[in-house]
Amino acid sequence: MEFLDVLLGGNTARSASLAAMQPVVLLGRGHSGTRVLAWMCVHLGVKLGTSNPHIEGDPDDVTFTNKIKALAAHNLDVNSPDQVRDSALRRFMAAVSAYYKGLGRPRGKWGWKFPETYLIAPYVARTFPEAKYLHLVRDGRDVAFKSHLTDNPRHRVGRAVLGACNALGLPDHLRAAASWAYQVDRFDAFRAQLPAPHVMDIRFEDLCMLPRQTAERLSAFLGVPMTDACRAYADTGIDTLKIAQYRDQDPRLVDDVEQRIAATLRRYRYLP
Repeated sequence: MEFLDVLLGGNTARSASLAAMQPVVLLGRGHSGTRVLAWMCVHLGVKLGTSNPHIEGDPDDVTFTNKIKALAAHNLDVNSPDQVRDSALRRFMAAVSAYYKGLGRPRGKWGWKFPETYLIAPYVARTFPEAKYLHLVRDGRDVAFKSHLTDNPRHRVGRAVLGACNALGLPDHLRAAASWAYQVDRFDAFRAQLPAPHVMDIRFEDLCMLPRQTAERLSAFLGVPMTDACRAYADTGIDTLKIAQYRDQDPRLVDDVEQRIAATLRRYRYLP
């Protein structure tokens, strides 16, 4: 049996082994453009467990992603690594250990992109004190007109999120806006508990308008050399037409959204 198999075999040994790792964790509300950031990371050589046919950039391991969704649905009241539930922590550690093994136990950079991870950041931080976080935010006015399970009251994660931000009874665009603001605000409140050098903030709009510069920042943050593949993706693989799509919507609905989430929009410079 290999040494790593021994390390990952028991709870205490598993905890110590995972704590020594430095995964790359991509965080952002669904439909915020994390797919673009994921493929930029892949082109830099980061193993994210996604295959080319899986265009979203999510891991192919649906067992792992389903467990993240289950944890997210039942742990929105956990806002600090000190508050994590032992039973849920064991489930997360077991899930991420199995995911890591499924990647082939890479020695280089590895991690994952899955939107619901945004909701369980305290579990990630408790498990991986050395993790690197890529935090992507997109204009909430754009996100408000896109459907995602975190604003779907028929999905368990959506019900939990919408209930937490008192948005269950709102129309679609306001549910999506409230879900976006809740998730961004929640992470912003939590991030003070993370080492500042371990978090890289990226606005989707900057990623689209300055892709080469963003790729260089990303390369430096991760401590990996820039690659020709990443440069080519930055130059040709990003659609700038996805910026400010809310302008195609009914202005009255956009006004409703702005009023609902104005504080978060201002914090990220989307409103003056």
